[in-house]
Amino acid sequence: MPSLGAGRAGGMTPVLKFNGYGEFAGLLYHSPHSVMHEDDLYPTALHLFEAHKFLYHRPDLADRIRQCEHVEEVTALSEDLGEFVRRDWSNVALNTMDDVLYLKFLQHDDLRTLLLNTYPADLVYVETGDPFWGDGAGAGMNELGKSLMRVRERLRNEEEEGSGREWDG
Repeated sequence: MPSLGAGRAGGMTPVLKFNGYGEFAGLLYHSPHSVMHEDDLYPTALHLFEAHKFLYHRPDLADRIRQCEHVEEVTALSEDLGEFVRRDWSNVALNTMDDVLYLKFLQHDDLRTLLLNTYPADLVYVETGDPFWGDGAGAGMNELGKSLMRVRERLRNEEEEGSGREWDG
């Protein structure tokens, strides 16, 4: 269940905590919202994110990931293919997640509105078992929340400038 908690020092910035349940579940990278990328349809943003580990140097492996029916299969297959992951992945992973989520929210008006309406809250992905993407029971890095806030800012800036990219998919 999403909740608004205390914000930063002085309580000025609200915090919106979300997980895979409730009205904010669509913010997750593995929500059931397809993403079109370079004429290929990926079942979820997670499929596209994991495929990016192989997309340009091993498109055959990226396509195997794209064709996974369930998100649980995606991460398992990606882990199995670890020896083929692009060498610079650790340097580009966070920017890639930003780009993938940007496409997702660009292609789904309802989700874009949902994300934009979270402003100005700090977004925290409550996932105790994931100390990287989630809050890791309070000690995690919350990289998904940070990525969503960067994407939200990008979308807000585009709306303000009136230069929002038209999606041509």
